[in-house]
Amino acid sequence: MLDHRMKILDLADPNLPRLMLRLGLPAMAGLSLNAAHQVVDAGFVGRLGAEPLAVLTLLAPFAGLIAALGVGLGVGAASTSARALGASDPERARRIAGLAFCVAGVLAVALWCLLQILRAPVLDLLGTPEGSLAPARAYYPLLTLTMSFGLIQILCDFLAIGRGHAAMSLKTLALCFGLNMALDPLFIFGLDLGLNGAAWATLTAQIVTLSVWAVWFRAPARRPKPGTLSLLAPMLRVGLPEAAALAVTTFGLMALLRLAADLGGVAAVAGLGLALRLVFVVTLPLEGFAIGVQPVLAHAFGAGISRRAADAQRLLLRGALGVGAALGIVLWLGAVPVSRVLSVDTDVQAHCVAALGWLALCVPAVALRLVAQIGLQAAIRPRAALLLGLAPMGWLFWPLLALMVPPFGLSALPVSMALAACLSALLALMLMRQGRLSATTSGVSA
Repeated sequence: MLDHRMKILDLADPNLPRLMLRLGLPAMAGLSLNAAHQVVDAGFVGRLGAEPLAVLTLLAPFAGLIAALGVGLGVGAASTSARALGASDPERARRIAGLAFCVAGVLAVALWCLLQILRAPVLDLLGTPEGSLAPARAYYPLLTLTMSFGLIQILCDFLAIGRGHAAMSLKTLALCFGLNMALDPLFIFGLDLGLNGAAWATLTAQIVTLSVWAVWFRAPARRPKPGTLSLLAPMLRVGLPEAAALAVTTFGLMALLRLAADLGGVAAVAGLGLALRLVFVVTLPLEGFAIGVQPVLAHAFGAGISRRAADAQRLLLRGALGVGAALGIVLWLGAVPVSRVLSVDTDVQAHCVAALGWLALCVPAVALRLVAQIGLQAAIRPRAALLLGLAPMGWLFWPLLALMVPPFGLSALPVSMALAACLSALLALMLMRQGRLSATTSGVSA
C-alpha cells in the first residue's frame, strides 16, 4: 500500500526550481531532524552533569568515522543509480542497490567486531579523562552497535533519494529521530539508565526504522538485485572522496576535542562539543538540501544535459548562501540563551558561547563549499571533490591549528576551524569560476 501512496518524482521535470524544492526540502527536513536529535540528546545528557556530557562529546566524532563509510557508500550508490535511471537503465540501478547493501552488511558486522577488540586503545586515543573511563567503557559497546545499524540506515536514505523518493527518506528520518527523542527521557531518567539510556533509545528507534525500510525495498520496481563487483568501481569513484572528506573531518573534530581536554579539561570539552552540535544544527539542513538536489544534477549529467546541471548548480548556490548567512546570524545571537538551556554548568556555558562567537561566522562559507562539492560528485569529478572535501578539516585546518595553538591556547581551536572553513569556501569559489562543476564552462559562476 505504501507504493501507491508514494509519488515518484520525474528527475527530468522541466520546471527545475519546483523539482529542486520537492527533492531538496524533504532531505533538508530529514537532516534538520538529525541535527535536532543531536542537540536534544546532548540536552538530556547535559542534565546528568559535565562528565557524561564530556563522554558523549568525545565519542560522538568517533561515530562519525563509521557514518563516513555509510555516507560514502550511499553517495556513490545514489549518484550512480540516478545516472543509470537518467540513461533509462532501471535494472542497473537495482543491481547497484543490491551490491551496496551487501557491502554495507559486511562492513557493519566486521566493524562492530573489530571495535569491540579495540575498545581500550580507542578510548585512550580519544583522550577520555580518567574519571570518565567507567561510564565510557559501559557506553562504548552500545554506541558501536548503533553505529553499525546507522551505516545501513544511511545507505537506505541515500538510495531512496537517488531514486527521487526524498519524501520517503524524510518520513523514515522523522520516525527514527522522533522516536529517539521521545524515548530519551524514558530510558535516561525513567529507567534510570543514565548515559547508556541515550544509546538504548537510539538502538530501539533504529530497529523500528530499518523494519520500515525492509518493507519499502520489497517493491518490485526498487527491489535490490545481486550486482557484480564491476559495479563497485563507479560507486567508489563518487563515494570515496566524500567518505575521505568526512573521515578527515571526524579526525579533525577528534583532534579539537582532544586538545580541548588537554588545554581546558572536562568543561572545555563539553562546551566545545555543545558549540559544534549547534553549528551542525544550522549546517546539516543546508547539506540535506544539497544532497536532495544532487540526483537532479547526476540525472542531467547521465542524460548528457550539462546546461541543466549548470542551471541547477546556480540556483542551489544562490539559495545556500542566502540561507547560510541568515542561519549564521541566528546562531550568533542565540548562543547565550541556548547554551543555558543545554547545560546547567556555568563553565560549560562559557566555553560554548566563546566557541560559537567564531564558528557562527563561517556558516555561509560552509554552505558555499557544500554546493561546490555536491556538484563535483554529480559530475563524477572525484579528484576535485576530494581536494575540496579534505580542505576544511584536513590540509588547510591542520597547519592553521599547529600555528595558532602554541600562542593562543584553547581559544585557537574554534578560530582555526572558522578560518579553514572560509579558506575552503574561497577554493570552492575558484573551482566554480573555472567551470569545473559541469561539462561546460557556461552558467556556473558565483
